Amino acid sequence: MIRAFIYWVFGALLTFFLSMTAIVVNIFNRKNSDFPHKISRIWSKIILKLFCGSKLVVKGYENIDNSKSYIIVSNHRSLTDIFVASAAIPLQFRWLAKKSLFRLPFIGYGMKIAGYIPVEREKAIHAVRSLDEIKKRLENEKSIWIFPEGTRTPKEKLGKFKRGAFVLAKDTGIPVLPVVLVNTDKIFENPLKIKPVTIYVHILKPEKFDEYLKEYGDKRTALDMMINGVKEKIQKIYDEYVTKIE
Repeated sequence: MIRAFIYWVFGALLTFFLSMTAIVVNIFNRKNSDFPHKISRIWSKIILKLFCGSKLVVKGYENIDNSKSYIIVSNHRSLTDIFVASAAIPLQFRWLAKKSLFRLPFIGYGMKIAGYIPVEREKAIHAVRSLDEIKKRLENEKSIWIFPEGTRTPKEKLGKFKRGAFVLAKDTGIPVLPVVLVNTDKIFENPLKIKPVTIYVHILKPEKFDEYLKEYGDKRTALDMMINGVKEKIQKIYDEYVTKIE
């Protein structure tokens, strides 16, 4: 209870302070669009270690080439996924986020200058604009992180994967980087009590659409097989971790 209180109070203060830092730096140095994400990484590491008391174990760094852009996809179990991902992955990536979050004082502006992309799920025209924005980010050597389930899935089995991330991979030729997140939902099972846990992040080998196309010949079939293949690999690794933990 006390730890949770400290987390919510100091977490809010830290978020405000770092958001303001990013805003001020952006005013005087608009060319450095990477700085807000660096701030986000610092914020995430402090939140995880100092306030949550959790240990982060990452496997698969050898599967990342820091000189390349990726379309990063992962399972999505908790809001905690956001700062776990930022702390664990040493890439300059951008998030897709609900448009409503950009209206939050300070934080919303911080997200905007960080290059995060607003999405309105209900309106198709906005979805198209979001895809255009994503392509621009990828062209500028930034990676994009997408939760293909579209929402948090608290169950052990992954939800249905939406096609957007994989269509992007097909259209741009940029590889998909699958990432598995384990135990992120355990920290705040009870919002009034923080549970220190070991969080596991497993980075898999990149997947290229062209490799599926060579194997299956037809673009539609290749896309479907890529979606199913990536989902199955994430599920398999996730299940292996859960079995070990139990």
